[in-house]
Amino acid sequence: MSLENSKQISAASLHPELWTISSNDALKMFVTNGEQAINFQPLFTYPIFGDAETVYGYQDLNIFLCFDHYTFKPFLNIKYKEKLDDPELVDLKATMDKYVPESTVFKDEIAWVDSINEEKKIYKIPGDQIDTFKQDDVEYEVYKINLKSAAGVELHKRLQILVLLYIEAGSFIDVEDELWDLYVLYEKTPEDKEPSVVGFATAYNYWKYPGAKAFDDEKAEVRIKISQFIILPIYQGQGLGQSFYSHLCKYWLTNDDIVEIVVEDPNEGFDDMRDRADLKRLGDLGFDYDKIVAKNIDQDWLNKTRAQLKLEKRQFARLLELILLYKLKHNKDVSKSDVRLFIKKRLYKKNKEGLDALDEATRRDKLQTAYQALEDDYYRILGDVRLSVKRKLDSEDGPQSKKKKVD
Repeated sequence: MSLENSKQISAASLHPELWTISSNDALKMFVTNGEQAINFQPLFTYPIFGDAETVYGYQDLNIFLCFDHYTFKPFLNIKYKEKLDDPELVDLKATMDKYVPESTVFKDEIAWVDSINEEKKIYKIPGDQIDTFKQDDVEYEVYKINLKSAAGVELHKRLQILVLLYIEAGSFIDVEDELWDLYVLYEKTPEDKEPSVVGFATAYNYWKYPGAKAFDDEKAEVRIKISQFIILPIYQGQGLGQSFYSHLCKYWLTNDDIVEIVVEDPNEGFDDMRDRADLKRLGDLGFDYDKIVAKNIDQDWLNKTRAQLKLEKRQFARLLELILLYKLKHNKDVSKSDVRLFIKKRLYKKNKEGLDALDEATRRDKLQTAYQALEDDYYRILGDVRLSVKRKLDSEDGPQSKKKKVD
């Protein structure tokens, strides 16, 4: 062992913090568009670098992972000031190679730019445009990617590392399973000749037994389940997640085979976005909020409406309760006691086994605590949401109040 290596190991053992860095800080990600490069950082790196999310044995470590804004072709470069001469150190290049496609260019940035320019001579988004919309005078396009094509599979390989970095406990999907769909959202500005990747979603098509008669008639029924949903950090905070989700739902509503839209293990942020998007979507579809009451609600109408909207039971129940709390907040045609009882009935059914094991006083206390927490959360979600609900008539309202609309 050389004297220099001996000094390194000695220094490392005495001051390991000098050779340890957070992998969340070390991994620096960029989206490039010509001369412009926009940086964004990962939320998680434990799927790649372990639960501690640290890298040991390097000083001033930077792992650069860059993507072209349009083709999303990646470039990887690893730089550091010093490295310990230790055979046990993690091979960073080999580690990253497990999660990026073979087409990733390493170190040679000029070769990467040249390869992008060459690819763009014939590159087309590998799929069909299923929707388009404008938001804040910017045009957006939604594509369903063809995962049966080599180009579609390659695009997915370029995108999929983001699942590990932004979805807790996220994992790669099996693109060879034909029941998976990939949808990509693109931004198209007048200044750019090429659209830019904004985000993507994966969804799985679960077969649902339609009943004996429909099965005999070979009628297909599918529950489509959103598995992964990502908006790039550089596009977050603009309401694009809500718009993307809503336009996917709009597309699925036109497919007669799809009978229900569900979401796999949504986190709190996605749940909030979904609740607000679904409330708005109901209004856009002409939903009659005034039919939602806390007592003697028409169950046949509810079941028919839920089926038409292709909403799962859990989500539809949340929307009904949000609408009732909205009415209560804005002095509509409901009473607090009726709303509270309506919500507590669902909470009791959901937790019946555990609650029945308690004495009555404790059970009432638990239910009230659960209700209060849910009410507080619903009011947080509602925020400044506005729904087209008629104002409650009371003795103080004049004859013109029947014609008034709030919101």
